[in-house]
Amino acid sequence: MNKFGMRNFNMLFGMALFIIIILLPAPEGMSDNAWNVAAVTVLLAYWWSSEALPVPVTSLLPIVMFPMLGISSIGAATAPYAAPTILLLMGGFIMSTGIAKWNLHRRIALSILVNVGNNPTALIGGFMFVTAIISMWISNTASSLMMLPIALSLAGEIVKERSAKTTGFILCLVLGVAYGANIGGFGTPIGTPPNLLVIAFMKENYGIDVSFLSWMMIGVPSVIIMLPIALFVLTKWAHPFDLNENSIAHDILRQELDDMGPISIPEKRMAQLFAFVASAWVFRTPIQKSLEMLPWLSDALIAIAGAMLMFMVPSGSKDKKTPTLLDWKTAEKIPWGVLLLFGGGLSLAAAVKSSGLAIWIGSELAIIGTLDLIFIIFILVTLVVFLTELTSNTATTATLLPIMGALAVASGLDPMILFVPLAISASCAFMLPVATGPNAVVFSSGEVTIPQMASAGFRLNLFAIFAITGTSYLLVPAVFG
Repeated sequence: MNKFGMRNFNMLFGMALFIIIILLPAPEGMSDNAWNVAAVTVLLAYWWSSEALPVPVTSLLPIVMFPMLGISSIGAATAPYAAPTILLLMGGFIMSTGIAKWNLHRRIALSILVNVGNNPTALIGGFMFVTAIISMWISNTASSLMMLPIALSLAGEIVKERSAKTTGFILCLVLGVAYGANIGGFGTPIGTPPNLLVIAFMKENYGIDVSFLSWMMIGVPSVIIMLPIALFVLTKWAHPFDLNENSIAHDILRQELDDMGPISIPEKRMAQLFAFVASAWVFRTPIQKSLEMLPWLSDALIAIAGAMLMFMVPSGSKDKKTPTLLDWKTAEKIPWGVLLLFGGGLSLAAAVKSSGLAIWIGSELAIIGTLDLIFIIFILVTLVVFLTELTSNTATTATLLPIMGALAVASGLDPMILFVPLAISASCAFMLPVATGPNAVVFSSGEVTIPQMASAGFRLNLFAIFAITGTSYLLVPAVFG
């Protein structure tokens, strides 16, 4: 069956599942409205996972189905698509586009890498660290797209003497870029969409504002823990190599930095603006709490204001075609589909709660709540780590959030103790090219095969399960308790 035929099959099969559920009587204790939401949830989950339709198109389904089935009004169904968290994500996307426009991220990366040294393992670690840092602030796919050519330039010098030793180093270097990008997304709310989904869900359903800083207090330690683990798995277990320092053409990195010339005026202004926005994100909550000032200020407002300033601040460039730091022709290339997916997930979550489906699920899952908390987290993380290898991490998070919320309420748990490991483990897709953008980017280089990626990714997944379970169990109560 060709790809088009498979998509048609998945589209029809998903509709068949939906119709069958609608026609069946609702389970005991569940309202008809909740049963209708369950049917739409199954359809959304199946179409998202099978990509029967483009994921952003499937994400529009609640706008059509919820009013049609009497689940909610058109206003209630569409409101989540313009939630503050979506505006935060959009502002972050626009700002990252501006950073990429002036190659500021490339200069930062090269400036760090030239100081790493010639040790092969340390150099791979340096690439992973830099990619992770960049991925905290711009999309993980964009991070890997920027770092991969630098890695391949270094590899190109080594390839002149291709051997088993150099092949292993290049393989680890390329995979390190992908894994660094995925892991870096843990660190900040804007690092990857699942993080923002959790924040939006907490605000919409529990009235709790999860600040930028409080997320980083869990996300950054998770990054710090996972990066050395990933480096060890790659270089010492999955694909070990024995390469001496003399084989590393470190000068290529210095040459690439020198080729960029001195830092330009647009780069300086972009760096200053981004530093201001990032500082505002990090220190907003402490200032509001300690000084009782600026109650109207939010992370979304900061993101949109920062994005708008990029269209106002003169670039200082000699190129008359770019008078400001950003133009709309560049900005409109942001991933609008991710915003629609985000909105669809929030709309679904709102319907699950308002229909009473969350309460019913919670009562059915109450028996799980009798387990020790650490085992509940372990089971959740294990499920999500392997599920996200085959499905979108954002779609996986959007589907599971209402269920985990119901479980938390039924078990008397703080929802964040389940939501944080859910979001972080959704980004632990290390095995397959289709799992995340960075995996696909490095696979396209031709330096890594699927078996090689799967071998390293499976082993890293095993470590990630225990690392995320442990950090969530220890840190979430300390930060949010």
